[in-house]
Amino acid sequence: MTTQTLIRLVVGLGMTAIVGAFALRRVWWLYKLIMSGQPASDRTDNIGTRIWTEIAEVFGQRRLLKWSIPGLAHFFTMWGFFILLTVYIEAYGLLFQPNFHIPIIGRWDALGFLQDFFATAVFLGIVTFAIIRLRTEPKEYGRGSRFYGSHTGGAWLILFMIFNVIWTYVLVRGSAVNNGTLPYGKGAFLSQLFGAILRPLGHTGNEILETVALLLHIGVMLAFLIIVLHSKHLHIFLAPINVVFKRLPDGLGPLLPIEADGKPIDFENPPDDAEFGRGKIEDFTWKGMLDFATCTECGRCQSQCPAWNTGKPLSPKLVIMDLRDHWMAKAPYLLGEKDAATEGGYVESGRGEHHHVPESGFGRVPGSGPEQANRPLVGTAEQGGVIDPDVLWSCVTCGACVEQCPVDIEHVDHIVDMRRYQVMMESEFPSELSVLFKNLENKGNPWGRMPRTAPTGSTRSTSTCRYTARMSTASTASNTCSGWAARAPTTTKPRRPPKPSPNCWRPPG
Repeated sequence: MTTQTLIRLVVGLGMTAIVGAFALRRVWWLYKLIMSGQPASDRTDNIGTRIWTEIAEVFGQRRLLKWSIPGLAHFFTMWGFFILLTVYIEAYGLLFQPNFHIPIIGRWDALGFLQDFFATAVFLGIVTFAIIRLRTEPKEYGRGSRFYGSHTGGAWLILFMIFNVIWTYVLVRGSAVNNGTLPYGKGAFLSQLFGAILRPLGHTGNEILETVALLLHIGVMLAFLIIVLHSKHLHIFLAPINVVFKRLPDGLGPLLPIEADGKPIDFENPPDDAEFGRGKIEDFTWKGMLDFATCTECGRCQSQCPAWNTGKPLSPKLVIMDLRDHWMAKAPYLLGEKDAATEGGYVESGRGEHHHVPESGFGRVPGSGPEQANRPLVGTAEQGGVIDPDVLWSCVTCGACVEQCPVDIEHVDHIVDMRRYQVMMESEFPSELSVLFKNLENKGNPWGRMPRTAPTGSTRSTSTCRYTARMSTASTASNTCSGWAARAPTTTKPRRPPKPSPNCWRPPG
């Protein structure tokens, strides 16, 4: 065993063992935290549909490619990581054997070409991301930037780490060309180019450079792993899982039923201890908590939200970020690592005026101790609420955020569940809804109009009964209905019954 090989083994395997231990500990902690959520129903049905969705949205990047330039940049970056996995297999093999190659395919020029091509594509991708961020800087464009409120520092750090992966890669490959240990020929065009650039260093210089660059290449990857496991870029690992367990039908389908213990509540005989909706962060399902951890802060949902674009305080992205930050702050109490203070013991201790998100409900209270654990999930600034009522009730439930989200986060379901708790458990809702609820209770429609009786002998009563029956069926399926056209006419004059519309009587969505 040569000195170079011994150094590679000791340093490379030592770094891997230390970082691997920390990474496994973090993964186990995240798993326990996510699974501390409530059960969620109907997340493993329709296996065929879920497999196809995984192929289309993860490997095909279907949603990301709706935005052509950033979509293409992300497509090549994502596939670059898949292809560069073979590079790291080779890197660990080089720790043991200077001329290591992957069995069977390890000498194919096609593989060398793919590795160099995607290394180039990844570099161009991160340059594209940098330009996009510089052209839509939140400090300059304010709410007009989709990155408004995102952790921009963390994004720049990740781009820098990917750049480190690329430059250490070309140094390893270029020096390997000059040392005669690269298993690929002319197909590895980038490696050959850097081999020519590094040739003046001579044989000894290239040997030393290959060892140093190899250890740096592995070290950068390990540092990248730790950063990802402690940042918003968890989506690299969690997005495929989140897509598999997405709601079916998708975000434009009907609202999910109110559940308790993972099963829809029977309102004819509800459990005595059932809570309707989500009133605390621990009331969310494990899928909701997976959503919080998966958010990339890309801002696509925010850019398409009609409430945000008309000056309302609601940003779907900031709602998920606030829930995630509160969830993380409360994690030690959810996992039993710390004893929470008395419930409801929140005392306002000042507001985070310098927090990165001016509208952030989480940022109203600094720190991550008991003062975070006892905060109300929904409440005003004076109450220390994580989600402001004005934010909660600005949502029009159009589903644009869910449709745009590349990792299938279910913003609308979380917002509606928090609303349900506020209405059904706390009786807290905007005063404008008081009349609506009263009319629904007394008259069966939001306008409070009495159904008009059809003239004797007309066909209207039959039609109305048919429409009403169909409407009741749809209402049962979704806890609501999309219209009352046949029950509360806007005029007292006789008129023809409206023609049935197939879309009107389906569960709204």
